[in-house]
Amino acid sequence: MVAIFLIHITTTTDHKLKKILYIALIARLFLMVVDLYIYSGLPYLTAADASRFQGMALRFYNQFTLQELITPPYPSGSSLYSYMMAIIYAFFGTTENSIIRALNILTGVFVVHNAFNISRILWSRNVALQNAVILAIFPLLVVYAQNPIRESFVVYFMTLGILYFVYWSHKKRPYYLVISVFGFALSTALHMGALMALLAIILYYLWRAISSLLTGRIYSLINTVIVVGIVGMGLYYLNTTGWGLGTIGGEGAIGEFGVEELIERRGGDRRTGRAAYLEGMGATSPVDVFWQTPVRMAYFLFSPFPWMMSSVWDIVGLFDSLLYILIFWGIYKSLPVLREDPEKMGLLFMLIGMTIAFAWGVTNYGTAMRHRAKLIPLAICLAPHIYPLRKLVYNELRKKWMIVYTSKYFRG
Repeated sequence: MVAIFLIHITTTTDHKLKKILYIALIARLFLMVVDLYIYSGLPYLTAADASRFQGMALRFYNQFTLQELITPPYPSGSSLYSYMMAIIYAFFGTTENSIIRALNILTGVFVVHNAFNISRILWSRNVALQNAVILAIFPLLVVYAQNPIRESFVVYFMTLGILYFVYWSHKKRPYYLVISVFGFALSTALHMGALMALLAIILYYLWRAISSLLTGRIYSLINTVIVVGIVGMGLYYLNTTGWGLGTIGGEGAIGEFGVEELIERRGGDRRTGRAAYLEGMGATSPVDVFWQTPVRMAYFLFSPFPWMMSSVWDIVGLFDSLLYILIFWGIYKSLPVLREDPEKMGLLFMLIGMTIAFAWGVTNYGTAMRHRAKLIPLAICLAPHIYPLRKLVYNELRKKWMIVYTSKYFRG
């Protein structure tokens, strides 16, 4: 009911988007009903982390009163989501798991809304509608949105940060950048992956600053100073509080761990289980990081490969990997357009930064499928040349000579 009301008031004059958001809502609700009341044994619907979140939430619920739960300070990382679950249990009882799923569905639907707005600003309304349709029915986004795990909240706040970064890029109002950093910070509080987006955007704008100094573009240099300053303050706050940094050591972790220590911690051979990949591949030096990163990224994004399949359910994973191949092929085809726009290149740096981080943190394709789903909204927004979107981009932006040239090139 809440989702229907929010969809209605946020799409009052946009009936096409309203229909797409209803499709997203119905798809996620249908899967939740199947999992809760019809058959709960399907793989991918019962993520291993769900039971861990549930167990932690029950411990919080039994350990703290409601007054204690709603009083700061709050934990961060995976325990923050369980803490949120415990608050809901304090209000409604521990049997109301479906309320938690419903909240995940609500945020999952508005991930689609955020991605629509990002695509509309970057490209055109028609491209944005097609992107919204893809995200509304993208299989594993639907699956993980209805599971009692943190994915929906992580991705919602991440896309909120991306959306306000795009707003800032167009309107150059610093408060948009502050909201963007706030969105990324909330996402990072739940999962460290979004932190890499902030680090990537700082690296990108520092690179632009060097270019601006060499070419004398003072206005571009001023924008760079604003971005690096505001994002840097956000990173400083996260580092001093330790929010979301438990994976690398918590409070003060940024800048405190050594390169060799980090490589050994994240690059060791930790692969176990049937779905493990790259077994025996460990990293002990920066040279290993250099040559292993592309390999790990390929396995993270596109596994399972056909030779890795050992169960009939791996067909689902193979289908998922084919979708990612299509999307990243679309990004590759769109590179000539992306390179012409600093704003789009900033988003591409965010995507690459998060992909590298996840590629080094994931050790099997089951986990990879869940983590790479976090990247899909941003990846879709950067891939306007996925067929059949090429014609839409050409028709909407044909007056811009660069688009005309690349569209003709792709068609030829």
